[in-house]
Amino acid sequence: MLDQISTKDYIIDVIKRYKMVGAPLAGITTPPFRQIIRIFFDGLIFTEMVSVEGIKRKIKSTLEYTKIYDFDRPIFIQLFGNNPESFYEAIKVCEEIASPDGYDLNAGCPVKKVIKSNAGSYLLKDLNNLKEIIKKMRKATNKPISVKTRLGWDNNSLVYKEILKICENEGVDILTMHARTKTEMFSGNIHYEALSELATLRKNITLIGNGNVIDRNSFERLLSTGVDAVMIGRGMMKSPWIFKAIKENISTHEYLSLSEKIDLIYKLLNLEKNYRNNYLDIVKKYIVWFLKGYKGSTELRKKIYQSNDENKMIKLLEEFVEQNS
Repeated sequence: MLDQISTKDYIIDVIKRYKMVGAPLAGITTPPFRQIIRIFFDGLIFTEMVSVEGIKRKIKSTLEYTKIYDFDRPIFIQLFGNNPESFYEAIKVCEEIASPDGYDLNAGCPVKKVIKSNAGSYLLKDLNNLKEIIKKMRKATNKPISVKTRLGWDNNSLVYKEILKICENEGVDILTMHARTKTEMFSGNIHYEALSELATLRKNITLIGNGNVIDRNSFERLLSTGVDAVMIGRGMMKSPWIFKAIKENISTHEYLSLSEKIDLIYKLLNLEKNYRNNYLDIVKKYIVWFLKGYKGSTELRKKIYQSNDENKMIKLLEEFVEQNS
């Protein structure tokens, strides 16, 4: 195990070497999906977001989200909440039971449920609390700390420069900026000029750009702003092989053959089956995402979502392969 000082150097080196990072995604970046990602990518990844309140209270179901496996590393635990002291206590608990390679603060999630708890993107409206949270995180660990956030609440309240200043002053190692505002959610144009501005202004922080990377062209466009690396979220969710596809400059649709994608679905099916009770719900999504664009994929989507039987779903997949052979 690397010591704490060399862990920071190692993580920064990994980020800059791969120039790609896998995003934390609620309900997606669970151990089964992370194991699939590791087939295609050895860089930095994240757990899905975990409540600091649940961690500090050592709620069993919450602690499950913090489990780190050998195949995971390098990996950060992403934390969300609004109480600075809870972040401190949560990190201390994680150090005892999980020992990740670092910690990430979710200051960008735009989902209503998270914002109602004054967490995620809500922190864009409360920079004083954001600062206090970071201070407590820095006090709790010498391991690398990252902050994942957005440009601001809306285009009339852009705070990305202020956030950069806070992060650098309080000892944050990595800043990930989703180049959209909270109100823009996951649609709208990427504000490349804001990332370029941050890249010019930053002094001593590793900068990661995030937003709408789905292929080599969109990857290179984001990288051209001067960021050190690019975080891939929904592109990874729908095509976990995207990292290799970008590296080799091959279309994500064409990178794997249909049979390879089917094999990947079966692997995920078995992993999810051993991980959660309602495994068919998430497997349905993977089937639809992975097989989009093939002949009959629209009809398959309808039939898959109507089915609640594993054997019937497998039969549908077999028929789909025959249809496309």
